[in-house]
Amino acid sequence: MAILTAEYVFAAKVESTYGTDATPNTTLNAMRVKANIDVAKVDTEEMDYDSGRSGAKGTIEKTRRVEGSLDSYMAGSGIAIVPPAITPLLKAAGLSVTAAADHVAIALADLKNLDSITGKFFRGLTSQTHVGARMDWEIELSLDALPKIKFPSYMALYAPQVVEGGAPNVDLSGFKNPKPLTPVNFVKTDVFGYSASISKVMIKGNNEVIYSPESQSIEIIARKVTIDIELQEPSPDVKDFYELIGSYGVVDIQKGVDVVDEGHIFEALASNAQLANVTSSERNKISYLNCSFVCVPTAANNEIAMKTR
Repeated sequence: MAILTAEYVFAAKVESTYGTDATPNTTLNAMRVKANIDVAKVDTEEMDYDSGRSGAKGTIEKTRRVEGSLDSYMAGSGIAIVPPAITPLLKAAGLSVTAAADHVAIALADLKNLDSITGKFFRGLTSQTHVGARMDWEIELSLDALPKIKFPSYMALYAPQVVEGGAPNVDLSGFKNPKPLTPVNFVKTDVFGYSASISKVMIKGNNEVIYSPESQSIEIIARKVTIDIELQEPSPDVKDFYELIGSYGVVDIQKGVDVVDEGHIFEALASNAQLANVTSSERNKISYLNCSFVCVPTAANNEIAMKTR
């Protein structure tokens, strides 16, 4: 029987020990994501030797792993101090998630002490277990689309697919629906001291995710946090962003109105962002600037501080 894409579902659970199956299931650990998974990414090397005849000599497999991406929506838990349901994926993307007195802090974890997940990818009655999985992360806030969080560069250790005895029971009730970004609930848009008219923000971890043949593990070995902002271009006597290329400043944004949107508020603060580049575009006969920032740490892992509440 053919595998139907409509029957895909992905579950994830944080591992207590790296590479040890945490046994996620779709009743307790289903993730509301769109999974784009290559179930077998195989690296081979072509052989080359003298054989007295022309033609191919065959290839030998060197490594085999799982690769892909996971796409989801950026949504709170509905309660200010409860982490969002997507938290296992945040942790596997090199972020720490910590409940505080009035919010949930989302910070950059130390690269030497990162969490991992076991993923389980169901395609109808077929499933594949992904131990030791890690990935990258991207957060996109836009006035013309639902807020999204994406996990590119997903990578896990390989295991063969198996056929389950029955279809999984899937519970996604822990996931709240995303609240669209609007000019009303985009309450803080501080870019280098200027309250900007922002149409789109993209925050990226830019994790470098690799398979390490020495340890036979998936590792995040580097990152470079960046922020790309599209905003209506102000008059240069108000703020000349071209003049600010190369300079440092604060980028501070908040989606969600205090009290009114409690449980669905998202904040991001980059205290030492360098404006790396500015380009222009035009839409509806209005000039827009596309500003690219690199978040430069002043101490370990402090490039950006995020929270939900």
